[in-house]
Amino acid sequence: MKVVGITSCSTGIAHTYMAAESLTIAAKKRNIEIKVETQGSIGAENVLTEQEIAAADMVIIAASTSVNKERFNGKRLLEVDVTEAIDHPDDLLDRGANAPVYSTVTEDKSEAKVAKSGIYSHLMTGVSYMIPFVVAGGICIALAFAFGGINAEGELASAINELGGIAMGLMWPILGGYVAFSIADRPGLVPGMASGMIASSMNAGFLGALLGGFLAGYTVY
Repeated sequence: MKVVGITSCSTGIAHTYMAAESLTIAAKKRNIEIKVETQGSIGAENVLTEQEIAAADMVIIAASTSVNKERFNGKRLLEVDVTEAIDHPDDLLDRGANAPVYSTVTEDKSEAKVAKSGIYSHLMTGVSYMIPFVVAGGICIALAFAFGGINAEGELASAINELGGIAMGLMWPILGGYVAFSIADRPGLVPGMASGMIASSMNAGFLGALLGGFLAGYTVY
C-alpha cells in the first residue's frame, strides 16, 4: 500500500511536523510506503509530485487550516484535524483505506458542514498566514531599537523600523484576505484583502479584519 498525506496547523510550527512524524512512524511499522507533505510557516516541504499522488492508494489530510484538495481528485481521501494524526495515526491508516473517493464535482459543501467545522478552519487559515507578517515586523522593529535606541535614530535604524511597520501593517489585509480565500478560494482573496485594508484604515484591528474577511468570503461564496 502507498499513502500520501498533508499536515498543517494554524501556526505552521510544532503540530504540523509532529503529525507528519507520527504518521510516518505508524506507516513504517506496517511496512506501508508513505510520503507526507508539510505545509508549515516556512512553506510547503517534501512536496508531493503528480506521480506520487497518482500511485497512492489513499490520501490523508491532517490539518486545522484549509488545504487545496483539487490535485487529489479521484483518490480515496480522509480529512481530519491535525491532532488526530498525532494521537491516532494507526486509526487514520485504517480509516483511510475505506475513505470515500474525493471528487471536485461532487464535493460536499452543505451548509451543515460549513457551519460545523468551517468557521474555525477559516479563522485558523487567516491566522496562519498572518503570523509570519507579525513575526517579521516585530523582528525588524526590535532590530531598529537595537541599532538606534528606543527612538530608532539613525538612517539604518529608521529604515529597518519603517520596514517593520510596513510588515506589521500588512497583517490585517492578509488576515482578511486568507479568511476569505479559505471560504471562497481564489475569488475571495482580493475582496478579503480589501476588507482587511479598510479595517486597518478604520483602526478596527483584528476583529474588523476578521469580520471583513468573513463578510467578503461568504458574499463571494
